[in-house]
Amino acid sequence: MLATTSKVNHTILSLLQEEKAFALYRLPGKTEFHLMVSEKNFLEVEEMDFEELPSGFAFVPFDQSKLWFLPADYHFTSTNDSIDLSEFNISVCQKDITGFQLIPSNEDSDQEIYMQKVDQLVKSLQNNLARKVVLSRRKKVGTLAGNDYFSAFQKLCKTHSDAMVSLVYFPEKQQIWLGATPEILVKQDKAQVFTTMSLAGTQSAFDVNGKEIRPIDALWTHKEIEEQALVGRYIINCLKKIRVREFEEEGPKTVKAGKLLHLRTYYIIDNKEVNYPNLSSVMLNLLHPTPAICGMPKDAAEKLLVEVEGYDREFYSGYLGPINVDEESHLFVNLRTMKIENGEVYTYAGGGITAESQPGKEWWETELKMGTIKGAFDNIEKL
Repeated sequence: MLATTSKVNHTILSLLQEEKAFALYRLPGKTEFHLMVSEKNFLEVEEMDFEELPSGFAFVPFDQSKLWFLPADYHFTSTNDSIDLSEFNISVCQKDITGFQLIPSNEDSDQEIYMQKVDQLVKSLQNNLARKVVLSRRKKVGTLAGNDYFSAFQKLCKTHSDAMVSLVYFPEKQQIWLGATPEILVKQDKAQVFTTMSLAGTQSAFDVNGKEIRPIDALWTHKEIEEQALVGRYIINCLKKIRVREFEEEGPKTVKAGKLLHLRTYYIIDNKEVNYPNLSSVMLNLLHPTPAICGMPKDAAEKLLVEVEGYDREFYSGYLGPINVDEESHLFVNLRTMKIENGEVYTYAGGGITAESQPGKEWWETELKMGTIKGAFDNIEKL
């Protein structure tokens, strides 16, 4: 039986009602979406070992305090906005589908607090305590009105064709995470080609007059270029640690991600040539957290974040994605995401702070990033 959009919506509501963990996702550049459901919910694993794990979905917080994995007891793949659920025995929820709207919060802006934290970090960096620290913030943007999660997911798929779009339900915390991340952490395809990327530097894809900026015409500051180069050098140093020197470097190139522009460089390794056992698992352990979400040097940046940031990132800037699905694995940094918990909606964003950072500009960058994910709501243009 092929389920239509309405049936998929009701299936999602049924899974939420029965507190069954699931991951709905669509890979970059693809049209089909996937729904994974487990009878056992998320399992804690000791290591994300690509060689040992079955087919499933990884969902890991930033601090890696626990490594969560969703075994794909059921795995459904879409066909033209419908999905074959004939093998799945679940009582379909009959609730009305009531849209996906945001009721804005009246909470005060944390702009001054964030800018003070940026200023504090800039002084630390000028004193050579680190080279770069990625300072993030969480913002309660309002409460959710409605339950049309699938349409919100589809909307992000249309506006973020080159992103990993996901909707993940984590029953242990009663949290729903919806996002569209552009950043590959670890990818391994059927041909045993490994890929990771350096993605850093952010600006609006539109000029002050609202006209779209072509990626080829984007101008980048020295600070932004150096910030992206730091991530690239970190990746190369990780490869040097395991004595892998045969790789392709593609970039840097300006790319569009939703309403934003970024600088991106790919690092590609043909593992049939280097023949490195379990390369993807080894690189995953070395890479996370990268300078794009933490800073450099890693230990010094983490110490400053503990002192300054002041909140638990949870799954924001952790990683997520399918492992061992059709002989491929795709893990992404969990960016451009929102958390829905007890009906309250939280967005997240961060920016790379260096000794040259300007607090006002850093604040505005986080606002741009948060605005991207808010596009999932039906009424966002009216807010």
